[in-house]
Amino acid sequence: MSQTAVLVWLSAASLLPTFRADLTSYAQSRLLRLEAPLENVPAFHAAAYAPDLVAQIEVLLEEARSATASLEQSRALSALEHVERLLRDHPELPQAAWLMAEELELMAEVESSAPDGSGAAMTLQRRAAVLEGPRVTPFSDHPASSELPAPVRHALTLEGTEPDDVVEWDGEHAGAELSIAAGEHHARVSRHGRLLWAGWVAVAESDVRVRLEVPATAPCSPDDIGAGRFENGRALPAPRVRCESYVLARQHAGGGIEAALCSKESCGNVVIYQYVPARAGVTVTSERTWPRWATYTIVAAAGARATGVVLWRAGVFDKPAPQTSTVWTYMGQEKPMGFRF
Repeated sequence: MSQTAVLVWLSAASLLPTFRADLTSYAQSRLLRLEAPLENVPAFHAAAYAPDLVAQIEVLLEEARSATASLEQSRALSALEHVERLLRDHPELPQAAWLMAEELELMAEVESSAPDGSGAAMTLQRRAAVLEGPRVTPFSDHPASSELPAPVRHALTLEGTEPDDVVEWDGEHAGAELSIAAGEHHARVSRHGRLLWAGWVAVAESDVRVRLEVPATAPCSPDDIGAGRFENGRALPAPRVRCESYVLARQHAGGGIEAALCSKESCGNVVIYQYVPARAGVTVTSERTWPRWATYTIVAAAGARATGVVLWRAGVFDKPAPQTSTVWTYMGQEKPMGFRF
């Protein structure tokens, strides 16, 4: 009975046709049934940057400024409320925190024009300061109003992210440990260049930890095992791999392929495997036996020097096994490494 198999191909996609026979025979020799990998966690539902949306927000903010200057408070408030709805519906915008702060400042200016609106205006300005920090006092012929005191900051630990995730907090790169003021903040989390989560986060003065609902990496997906590599004759898995069992493979300079069986963060010996068509006078030579319990996952891997592909989807193993006999050639490794469970 065939085992399920998954392979990380670490050479250029254009080389796959050349090593089709090697990979097919390698799989058949171990009674492996090859499958497509698990998909990566999908990107945030609105991950694409929308310049038209940003332009619309900028137009609405300019309309609010103009309406405020001409004392058309109702028109200004209508434009600003529209801006806030758009920003809450689209937290994927990297500049959302700054745009929201501008909206709050303009709203405070509108409120301050009311006879009893100074308190509401101060509250709005504090919310803006939490998002973007203190503003430079603009030049004016009028006396400066009393400045807001700097918001009180406290330590906060972000949870729910992974070590390789890129966190943007209020428009700036941040780590898991923050020093922030209580209030509403904006956050975005990316993984391997894909935006996975974005939203508005309310932080209370008593909060020391906040969990972001970032989806975890799917085991045996490209995000999980796609960063494996070969180095100095050894197969090195990606850090913090969740996949129970997978194979790293690439082109071997002397012909055939190099392959190594890995389990989570441990990889076994690197073997060199080459398919040789049977011919008269040639016998079959087998390499050392691999564990039969192994379940692999076939994924694509991308590196600086090669473009990875998903072998199963590329149809590498779609053809039936050749009916003629084959020869499997094994070439030893200078520095064998024992497989670790």
